[in-house]
Amino acid sequence: MKRLVFSSGTKGGTGKTTLALNTAVLLAYAWRNVSYYPVVFIDLTPNIGTAALILIGESLATWGRPSLSDYVIGKLADPIRAFYLRRWNTEKGAFQLVFTFLGRDGFLTKRQLEHVLQIVESRLKPGVLIIDMPPSPFGSLAAGLVDYVVPVVTPDISAIETTKSYVELLGGRRLRPVLNMYIPEYSISAVHSMPWERVVEKTFGEPPHIVPFDKLLQAARQALEIEVLKLKPTESPAVKSIIEYVKYLMSNLA
Repeated sequence: MKRLVFSSGTKGGTGKTTLALNTAVLLAYAWRNVSYYPVVFIDLTPNIGTAALILIGESLATWGRPSLSDYVIGKLADPIRAFYLRRWNTEKGAFQLVFTFLGRDGFLTKRQLEHVLQIVESRLKPGVLIIDMPPSPFGSLAAGLVDYVVPVVTPDISAIETTKSYVELLGGRRLRPVLNMYIPEYSISAVHSMPWERVVEKTFGEPPHIVPFDKLLQAARQALEIEVLKLKPTESPAVKSIIEYVKYLMSNLA
């Protein structure tokens, strides 16, 4: 099982969750015939993150459901009871994604997270486990527990700098950084007097993958839709770019 984390350090609003969730769905579809549970997705945002709301379907549907929070407080002895299955049907066959979330405020301890990962690997046997790491000062939670890290930044100096420090803390192999919500009309960093793409390259050591700003993505998110299932690459340049990045990930995770 490959362990992949999407991180933006302490910076919120980078679109990290959008990238992590869409990646999980695309990989689950691509590997639907490889294993029964090809992808497991863990949303570590306290008090139910956006990804969990979208996967469950509506905010009220989360009330009373077991979550990893119940495992944290000792209400669940077996964390696998906090995992759920979301299934989709397509013309090329059905595919499914296993996911879990935190139902209340609070974080797992590092030991608890390590135990959850071990349980997932031994009992569900997925090809890849994806962690959506919330923006918080608790970046060390997953340090040493992941194989790959995707840094997600926006054209913002603090976003780039904080993400770099947290990626180094997490360990694992750093994959190509994503410069998200990029607007070509505002391509220059006034502080550095150079293109944002170059700023990210100097920070992380390689050119970023650019996902352009796209209002259609925002509209789909407000409707609690998974963007790659709602929008076509021909109508959404952001969806097209996300699909391209997932192809890159597949070549590295294989």
